[in-house]
Amino acid sequence: MTAAITLWLTFVLAAGTIAWFGTKRQALCLVVVAIAAAPATLLPLGHPAITAPPPGHYTVLGARIDVNEAIYVLLDSGSAPPRYYRLPYSAGTANGLQSALDVAEANGGAVGMRQGEAGSPGFAEEGSGGREEPKLAEPQAIIGGVQ
Repeated sequence: MTAAITLWLTFVLAAGTIAWFGTKRQALCLVVVAIAAAPATLLPLGHPAITAPPPGHYTVLGARIDVNEAIYVLLDSGSAPPRYYRLPYSAGTANGLQSALDVAEANGGAVGMRQGEAGSPGFAEEGSGGREEPKLAEPQAIIGGVQ
């Protein structure tokens, strides 16, 4: 269980105990507060989000591959703060991510992820990451004329 779910469950049990020995009005208030606080369990609070990323394009800010377990990625959509996700492990997805990370590191670029409607992510190296191409040396000018 995540910390958010544990905290919510502890609150509900403590408030339920108080309401059990209290009045019906207190019990009704408990139900209302418990229902209002339930969506807070979806907040990651340092743990990966329990939902899959919505379909779209993301920039991968960081990744960790745990073989035969999961793929952990920090994704930036560009329009919202970055979020931390846990993706299901598959050899194809892990190999695609590792290849994109290797190419991006060699070229100084970034890794992008496209989340499809079917829920399967695709990774690819994108751009040069703002790195300038090396400038070629200009030929020296000949000063003075040849006679």
